[in-house]
Amino acid sequence: MAASRLKQFCLKLRFKSTQLFIVAGAVLLSLLVTLLCIGLTIRYEVEHEVANVADVDYWKDQVSAAQKVWYDKGIEELKQALRIYSPQTQPRQVLLLLISGISAETLAAARFEREKHAPFVWDQFPHVARIKNSCSSRSPCDANLVYRSLFSGVPLNEVVNQPCNHTLHSVLRQAQLAGLRTGFVTNQRITGAAASALVVSSSWECDGLMPAGVIDSGCQDVAQQLIFSEAGQALNVLLGGGRQLLSAKVPVYDWDPLDEQLCRARSGRNLLRDWRNQKLKLQPKQRFELLQLATELSTLNATNLDYLWGVLANANLHQNSQAPSLDLMLNKTLEVLQRPGVGHLLIVEHVLQQAVDATQQLRQLNETLSNFMQQQKNTLTLVLFTNGNYLSSSRDVSEETGNINLLEEFFELTEVELQLQMQKLPSESLLFAKGPKSLLFYGVHEETYLAHALAYALGLNDFDNQL
Repeated sequence: MAASRLKQFCLKLRFKSTQLFIVAGAVLLSLLVTLLCIGLTIRYEVEHEVANVADVDYWKDQVSAAQKVWYDKGIEELKQALRIYSPQTQPRQVLLLLISGISAETLAAARFEREKHAPFVWDQFPHVARIKNSCSSRSPCDANLVYRSLFSGVPLNEVVNQPCNHTLHSVLRQAQLAGLRTGFVTNQRITGAAASALVVSSSWECDGLMPAGVIDSGCQDVAQQLIFSEAGQALNVLLGGGRQLLSAKVPVYDWDPLDEQLCRARSGRNLLRDWRNQKLKLQPKQRFELLQLATELSTLNATNLDYLWGVLANANLHQNSQAPSLDLMLNKTLEVLQRPGVGHLLIVEHVLQQAVDATQQLRQLNETLSNFMQQQKNTLTLVLFTNGNYLSSSRDVSEETGNINLLEEFFELTEVELQLQMQKLPSESLLFAKGPKSLLFYGVHEETYLAHALAYALGLNDFDNQL
């Protein structure tokens, strides 16, 4: 009897021991798996520099009270950087704001004067790139070639300086062919180097300075091609100055003078009338407006327009003291370009005026861009700062004369004045980017990169099969 009880007790004890070993083994296995996961996580964070800035507060104990203040500000800036997200969806709209006549040094100096104001809106963009300026080592630098390289993606040294009928398609023309709405706004003249590179294929701004033999050969100037070329006719919005290059007879006022240094249309030319007739003939069902005064633009309801042309100054737009503001021009441009289900490309050229304080002009641009961005969604916004004050911007100026005058001026300068002039020479351009596909704009790139990156962002070319 005693032996039977002892045997039963041993069996129970062995059963409980087996259960104990199973439980202990499971706990040990769980512990090993947990340690393995922790190790792999730490290794991943080290290799990929992953960290949560909120978890490093204990470092504050090792810094002084004065340094802690700046440490806290640094942490907030890091948190903001970690929150940056650039969606990879294709943008519905693209705005390229080209601000010419300002160097990186001047832009940096303007930030010191902004300490009492809100930061510049472009300084808060998540991506920044530098665009090389091939003109830094060229003298003179023809703006026609520069803009063709910038907007067509062809290297500057391979752009053939043909007076007319070159075959380069700009990114704006590619956008038109892809069915996007397009617009160009400038505070200069609509026949300048930027418009020539974007829309037409000529280096002559108007017929006033074209040799008779060139005209007889069938070559068309920029002003004429804006009216009659397919790219010019497809342009939904065109706002700027340059009336004296399109029409022989223009009204002249104290607040809107002529510029004798610019080309003048030959007698009998009236391209503004021709543009209106072209629209009535070729697109009779399309709604359009042709404006010549700022008051006309301010009272216009452009939401139902298909095309809007505004030639709002005899010479460059900034030479008209009653010219409309950039804010007004952009608002009216958006009314025309925005259509449900249709994207658009808007390129804005703004040349800073040397006679006006640069910081003041930047503040105005900052306010305009801030207001513009509040109205836009799913938009790739690019702000390009360049110091491209080119010596020869068109065939209206002799390159040889420009060289001689430049050398004479440099020889007459004092050392201090020479240094100031050298600082104004073209430098690398700064490009700030925000919105869908903005991460394409990073690092240092050639001038040709801008056109290719824009085309890819808008889905204009068959990049997907090659990337």
